[in-house]
Amino acid sequence: MFESKYLGKMDFEKAVSLQKDLWQKAKSDRINTVIGLEHPAVITLGRRANSSEVHEQNKIPVIGASRGGLATLHSEGQLVIYPIIQLSQYKLGVRDYVHLLLEVTEKVFFKLNLKTYKDDLNIGLYTENGKIAFCGLEIKNGISLHGISINISNDLNLFKNIRSCGFDTLDLDRLNNYRTDVKPSEFYSLWVNEFNIQLKNKNQ
Repeated sequence: MFESKYLGKMDFEKAVSLQKDLWQKAKSDRINTVIGLEHPAVITLGRRANSSEVHEQNKIPVIGASRGGLATLHSEGQLVIYPIIQLSQYKLGVRDYVHLLLEVTEKVFFKLNLKTYKDDLNIGLYTENGKIAFCGLEIKNGISLHGISINISNDLNLFKNIRSCGFDTLDLDRLNNYRTDVKPSEFYSLWVNEFNIQLKNKNQ
């Protein structure tokens, strides 16, 4: 149904370029791809964001992004998953697709004995201690770009450099606070397997 690749650490701008190539592949050849990776520390500003969301003392690179949403931060230890898929192949609208990404992530956390919940107003996934997964998308000609980022073992203190998701203070969490035996690559494998199951269910 889709190709899957875990790519390890990759600069954000290189990942954007790769997504563009995969988008063209999905458009011309109808080949869908899901990639997982980690970014070196970078702040990205979504289409609704502006520079005021980055604190003046910040020393982390700031890059504009074509995704929706506000400011967020990626760094090593945070798993970022970019599904580049034609939504119409799976009969998915944008809202259904966002819900699917969060649902898949929620199910993986549950398998790892961590209870999380979705917030449809402040879109993301949360534990009782804070936000643990973020979603920001671009849909271009019916094909998804960008995706979901999941805190595994990343340094949460780096988020102090921004107004994360528009909040001056936002409680955050990560999987490493509960168990330290799961690497981003392992979470990605579980995630892709669950994503495949859910997409098959959508087509039945």
